[in-house]
Amino acid sequence: MSPYPPRIEAFRKEMIRSLPRAPNNRASLETMQGMSTNELISAFVTWRMRLIPAKPRTVKLWPGGITPARFYALKSKLLPLLNKVKAGHDLTPQLSDLVNTKGIVLPEGRRTKDRQRQDIDRMLIRHGLHHFHVGLHESGNPKGRSGMLVFADVLENEFRIVAVSNHDAFRPSTSEFQRIFRIASTYVAKEIPPGQGFFTNPVMSSGHSMLVIMFGIKCQDHIKRLDPQLDDSAFIDKLYEEHAIVRDGARVLRPRKPSFVWHFRDLAFGFLERTTNTFFCLSQFFER
Repeated sequence: MSPYPPRIEAFRKEMIRSLPRAPNNRASLETMQGMSTNELISAFVTWRMRLIPAKPRTVKLWPGGITPARFYALKSKLLPLLNKVKAGHDLTPQLSDLVNTKGIVLPEGRRTKDRQRQDIDRMLIRHGLHHFHVGLHESGNPKGRSGMLVFADVLENEFRIVAVSNHDAFRPSTSEFQRIFRIASTYVAKEIPPGQGFFTNPVMSSGHSMLVIMFGIKCQDHIKRLDPQLDDSAFIDKLYEEHAIVRDGARVLRPRKPSFVWHFRDLAFGFLERTTNTFFCLSQFFER
């Protein structure tokens, strides 16, 4: 029997179901079921932040990492990716295949030292940069891989190219790794006054961002505090009174029998009323 109330247990099950785990077996399932809710949220967000909401974005360059001349020399090779960005297509096929298979790697799935943390995108966690594989999807190249990588800061309405590289960018012994690291570090510091000290994004010994872990704890606190109230009629009345939600020109009214579930909408956490499909956001990890 679950030690969690039904709504919280359903939320935990949904995160476990959604998160691709390795190895995908009963032992890894039991490991995740034994995690605290904030640990599950941290793992889920670490994976979910790698996925890009599909919407049209303007492509721009960051001159500190790629010059216009370099960009135009590569433009024909970059077009398959850039056209998808501008059209708002799903960019998941341009991400690492590990996003779909190793959203979380449990200890029993870590076979060698070099492959311990396939579920951790260090460039994204530390510098906020996604990397995308570039290439045409053809019969001889169904995954659209060419060896070229685009590092970009994906914002709400902008796809900002910070650097173009290859897989040496992930090999610490190479000069390309050092070059990309310098570019990424400079990008993070671009708005910091010269001479002022700062941290990038603190990373814990587990490889996870400290901000993600703190976010998981914050979400768990929301759940503990509010879950009992989601069945309280007076609380629900007040909720709809204080949140004047307008849809299609009309205010969304409190349903007679509301049905609340804990829910992530991209990286926004809160609770969803399923009858009216109304989302009440409590915390946003960061803006896209």
